[in-house]
Amino acid sequence: DGKKAPIIGRICMDQLMVDVTDIPDVQKDSVATLIGKDGKEERRAEEVAANAGTITNELLSRLSTRIHRIYVDS
Repeated sequence: DGKKAPIIGRICMDQLMVDVTDIPDVQKDSVATLIGKDGKEERRAEEVAANAGTITNELLSRLSTRIHRIYVDS
């Protein structure tokens, strides 16, 4: 739905927790966009890397193959 939610707790291996308390109608199968555009919100890989204290190339190369990806031609 294009709403940002904060990451809470610590990232463990390739899992993390997100606080969706303030987002209405969230279901267990709702889509979560880690990098990209969703509704009016956009989170660029550069932003995520900076928040993690790393560079974009390291961030992208470390994304596990277990993460479901949807590529959209823009």
